[in-house]
Amino acid sequence: MSWLRSVSALITICACAWPGAVGQGMPKIHHSESTEEYLSKYYIPVEEHFITTEDKYILRSFRLPRQGAPVVLLQHGVLASSWCWLVNTPNRSLGISLWKMGYDVWLTNSRGNTFSRNHTELKPFLDKQFWNYTFDDMGYFDVVANVRYILNATSRKDLTFVGWSQGTSQMFVAAQGPDRDYLKSHVNLFVALSPVTYLTHQSSLLLSVAQKFRLGVILEKAFPYDVFSWSELPTLGSLLCKVTLGVICDITVDVICGRSQKDSSDAILNLAAHFPAGTSIKDLDHYEQFIDYEHFGRFDYGTMGNLEHYGLELPPEYSLSELEIPTALFCGSKDTLAGPKDVERLKMDLKGNKHVVFSKEYEDYSHLTWMVGLTDEWITDLKALLRQYNPVRPMEASELLV
Repeated sequence: MSWLRSVSALITICACAWPGAVGQGMPKIHHSESTEEYLSKYYIPVEEHFITTEDKYILRSFRLPRQGAPVVLLQHGVLASSWCWLVNTPNRSLGISLWKMGYDVWLTNSRGNTFSRNHTELKPFLDKQFWNYTFDDMGYFDVVANVRYILNATSRKDLTFVGWSQGTSQMFVAAQGPDRDYLKSHVNLFVALSPVTYLTHQSSLLLSVAQKFRLGVILEKAFPYDVFSWSELPTLGSLLCKVTLGVICDITVDVICGRSQKDSSDAILNLAAHFPAGTSIKDLDHYEQFIDYEHFGRFDYGTMGNLEHYGLELPPEYSLSELEIPTALFCGSKDTLAGPKDVERLKMDLKGNKHVVFSKEYEDYSHLTWMVGLTDEWITDLKALLRQYNPVRPMEASELLV
């Protein structure tokens, strides 16, 4: 069953039950607040950009501009949005921290989320075809569209791509897709936070609950287009409580993502203000296919469907060993979605690959710690990598107006 569909709403429901008000140095984020309004509190300018993919989806991105500076692209995970990079204190919110360091920061949004529900031909709530996509399509189309547009807009020759969760899946796909040579030449570093490929060793207790109550079937009937938009939460929360006889209402964030003492309840509350941001049912079904079988490949349509789409009875596998972009793997020991055993399987595929330039497991990090953590250990390591692969020149640093 599609147990992943209940993840993001449950994070939101559970986060609201965490005690404590948003602390000093971390303004409270409201759902009605725009990115521009929030970042104005830090005197950070924001530009809005619309990027059209080859298959005609229109993606909205937010730029924290520094003209002429090195570029970093931040790609969120499944059911999230560009907001995830802003919800913590300034020194622990990666979007804000990188801008203050002197980078030209771009916050991209995946097709179908709150900010990217546009298409040159299809209407999201009239045409079901709009929702006929998975992270596979994001990898083949969205990644290269974003990179090309951003480099053209900034007149830079390359950029750093930071992905979280599904953002890493997208780049693993893109790096071996038809535009692999372009990305190899124009992405100076791929930072993978909680890399998601294999999923057979999930340790989330939510999986057994989803299987027991057949949540996937129920949710697919209740939400035939997108799934887990923020506006659906009241109805969705009520439905989940009812069909699980109250069990889902009691599941806490540690059951979903692996709670860590290094996660801030205040930052989780901020994350909940714009989380979940929605995606397609097919996107989550694609991930579900990786739970039962240890593989990382294209969407499985069944034998006849695969013959129609691929000319093969089984969907093609992604060849992770062919990765040719400098890659840094950031993993959490308490991550129950990108679990340590599944990440080890990924590392086996990448064993001996000279392009893996950094790999570290962070003690007591959950799937969310990169966004909501009380620690900046990982950001310190990331900054060291950026100094090596995408440095801010001394002259650029001296000219910063922070």
